Amino acid sequence: MLDGEILESILASPLPPPPDPSQTVRRILARKQEFGITRLGSVTDLDRVGIPVVQVVRPMSRSVTVNQGKGLTFPQAAISGLMESLEGWASERVPGERIEFAGFRSMNKEGYWSHLAEDRECNETLAWIKGWELFSSRQVDVPLALVDTAYTVPSPHPRWLPRNTTGLAAGTSLQQAISHACFETLERHARCAAMRMPHFFDRYQLDSRSVLLGTAAEIVGRLFSEGFAVGIWSIPSEHDLPVYWCHVMETAEKPPLAPWPAEGFGCDRTHDGALTKALLEACQSRLGVISAAREDISGHLYGYQSAKDLAAWRRQLAVSGLPYPSADRSAPNIHSPQTPLEALRLAGAKAAIVVVLFSDDSIPLHVARLVTPPLETNPELNDGR
Repeated sequence: MLDGEILESILASPLPPPPDPSQTVRRILARKQEFGITRLGSVTDLDRVGIPVVQVVRPMSRSVTVNQGKGLTFPQAAISGLMESLEGWASERVPGERIEFAGFRSMNKEGYWSHLAEDRECNETLAWIKGWELFSSRQVDVPLALVDTAYTVPSPHPRWLPRNTTGLAAGTSLQQAISHACFETLERHARCAAMRMPHFFDRYQLDSRSVLLGTAAEIVGRLFSEGFAVGIWSIPSEHDLPVYWCHVMETAEKPPLAPWPAEGFGCDRTHDGALTKALLEACQSRLGVISAAREDISGHLYGYQSAKDLAAWRRQLAVSGLPYPSADRSAPNIHSPQTPLEALRLAGAKAAIVVVLFSDDSIPLHVARLVTPPLETNPELNDGR
């Protein structure tokens, strides 16, 4: 683990410019045997959208074997998919010397983990790993179950501890990895809140035709030209950073490849950045279903689809909702003055703890896990649809 002062110094430095993605891809693939990667391949042409999407196969994974990546170019998609696969690789292999076993009560003196134990009188012995708390600049013990992704059977962790990948991120710099982890955490926390909002899809829908500027507008235009309906919802939050929820769905004009709407989510400093993320993720999600290679995709997506339900949702996507915030050319997207860490605090995080899992500047590749108690960040637990 990096010394806390060194980590703080790195995060205080300006974000370095990203290296050439093609060069980073070549360096990762040169070490593919070490990482257990057996295949990097494009699945883009399985769909008619044309957004580059790749799949990365790591057969000995202890979680998901097939990961995906997306981007506006093939090198961007390739680095996206490889980074997602390597997040799992690093988080499955936490060195034993970094793990400590101790009772829950003795390691929960600050109360960061009280929400996990619910009403139980808990002093169970757990595995712990040290992280660096960014709000207070000090070392904190974190339950290993919130950090690793070794989803073996039987589980090495008690069943009452949540397991998910929120806040697990990789990048070509540590700043990039942690920034990505912050945005993902904020996005998933917002999704949890949206699922509890009465009539969310009616109240917060935007008019997709009002997206006229930026990269997001280019993607929406491409989708329209290829015969897709696009639904966009702005998720309200406690902070100033935009969060978007998108649906991409084929219209009734052609026989569908994947009838159900594909979802995508995004949070970023600008509206264009957040909406672009959400749209790219929706296009990637479609190809996850069409390729049928992801073992974590629910089986109902391949089953019988009600024509009545599909038609009803197409009508919903066609609703003229609120205008997109940057529809006016005289009001371009402006960077929010808030940092992602400030946004996490406003969202209710009592701590923002970073656990660095892997760092190698020769690639460059950095993997980190961000844990933000007591934020709710697992939307799948709330998804009753």
